[in-house]
Amino acid sequence: MNILVIGATGYAGSHLVRALLERGHRVRGLARQIERGIPLEKEGMELRVGDLLHAASLQGIAHEVEVIFNLAASCRLDPPEAKKIMTDGARNLFRNVDRAALKKYIWASNLSVYGFPAATARLDENSPLKPAYALGKMTVDAENLARENVPAIAVRVASIYGPGRDALAALREGRIRLLNGGENWTSRIHVADLVQVFLAALERATPDSVYLAADDLPTIQREFFQELAAVTGATMPLALELNAARAFGVFGRAMNALAGERQYPMSENVIGLVSGNYFCLNNKIKNELGVRLKYPTFREGYKEILETLPRA
Repeated sequence: MNILVIGATGYAGSHLVRALLERGHRVRGLARQIERGIPLEKEGMELRVGDLLHAASLQGIAHEVEVIFNLAASCRLDPPEAKKIMTDGARNLFRNVDRAALKKYIWASNLSVYGFPAATARLDENSPLKPAYALGKMTVDAENLARENVPAIAVRVASIYGPGRDALAALREGRIRLLNGGENWTSRIHVADLVQVFLAALERATPDSVYLAADDLPTIQREFFQELAAVTGATMPLALELNAARAFGVFGRAMNALAGERQYPMSENVIGLVSGNYFCLNNKIKNELGVRLKYPTFREGYKEILETLPRA
């Protein structure tokens, strides 16, 4: 099958590309930087260098492509830039879709569409959409835009973790802060299981469907870090009040701008995602897509990560 992966060199994107290549698919990957795409090109991916926001760079990108995975990251960006990627970038991509060939457009949505649910809320694909901050509003718009233009399948992804993205170094170095004491519910998914969800959607999902990609064990943020701290010997993260986090975000943006950095440490989007109550139910990916999680909870995932780390 001819498959295009947008965000091919990102954390989840690179894992997905390799899984698709292993299964014999012909994979074309879009990368903004040629250097980051070369390792995947050597593994068999057709590398295209371009940018969703530069329409000219997308010419022919989706020729004869049957399935598009859009994993372009935007959650950590400030709202104006994130919106450009999720809406303007998507429109540029849709203008290049091969309508005669495209069967599925599978994209990585996120939990911000639910806004700030109550602590008692249990979220599934039918839960009401109540976007309460910028990322949620633009994500709802992006889901609707995709549904109106292509055979879209939205995968609302919980917090992704895995080798190389485990927060352990930040925990040991005291760089993590628990917003409002970390009393909110969080859901997560190991990158290997997220790839499983994407592959299952490729095989079995139908257009206009929505899936929540999360593991079996939502946890209170504070309790999650208590467990990690206990097994690693790290100190528990300090608490940070929300208004203080917002003030830090403004300061961080100013400092990064002076340093020429693009991404910001504490945007309003990030604050929303890490402080909301996201207790996600994953019945649909199991019952409808047949996904069997390799890492049902973070305990299995982090046990393996810790076992592979070099001993101090």
